[in-house]
Amino acid sequence: MTTAPLPQLDQMASATARYLEALTVLDDASLREPSLLPGWTRGHVVTHLANHAAASVHALTLVSRGEPGWLYPSQEERDAGVEAGAGRSAAALREEAERVTADLDAALRDLDPATFGTPLSRLPGGPAFFTVGGIAGVRRTEVEVHHADLGSSYSPADWPLDFATALVGRRQDELGLDGPSMVLRATDSDEVWKLGAGQGPEISGTTGALAWWLVGRGRGEGLDSSTGELPALGRWR
Repeated sequence: MTTAPLPQLDQMASATARYLEALTVLDDASLREPSLLPGWTRGHVVTHLANHAAASVHALTLVSRGEPGWLYPSQEERDAGVEAGAGRSAAALREEAERVTADLDAALRDLDPATFGTPLSRLPGGPAFFTVGGIAGVRRTEVEVHHADLGSSYSPADWPLDFATALVGRRQDELGLDGPSMVLRATDSDEVWKLGAGQGPEISGTTGALAWWLVGRGRGEGLDSSTGELPALGRWR
């Protein structure tokens, strides 16, 4: 057991529990239906989240051996794995989701705090994507965003406020001064974010709606712009 808390571990576990509960009401037919991600069915989303959990365990196993930690052997294998698993039955997808998320939770709770600063990459030899200490936060983001991507009963309006706020802040950092200029104003908190080098329009809405738009989902539903238009954003990931 860890002697120091892994950041976001409990929040990740809560997000995972909500996601697994949502899978219990999806049958074979509904998993064949399109998700909110272009080109992906709900089965693709569920498969991706399972593969991501397994990849995270793999990365942590490498670190425990003193080797560089990485998630996927290649982008091609990552993509092929999603395609290969997307058409399985609801029962098979649920079973795998429950198994791999339990494996990941156990691996995270057994982490040595001395490894928290160890960098992890998406691909072998790639740039550091995050650290072992940040892995629960990364996984929480994957689960929360892709749970909403299922387009079933869970939406950004259901995201915990701390998560949505952090996600907006992350996109603020990622877009930086080279991104479109705008001011974001949350209507459900006192938060205000400045993006870009200029002033730009003021965009207002709930924190969840702002975060959803900033990660490239939807068309800005629930948001108001002082100019009547929303700035164009590049693809997230």
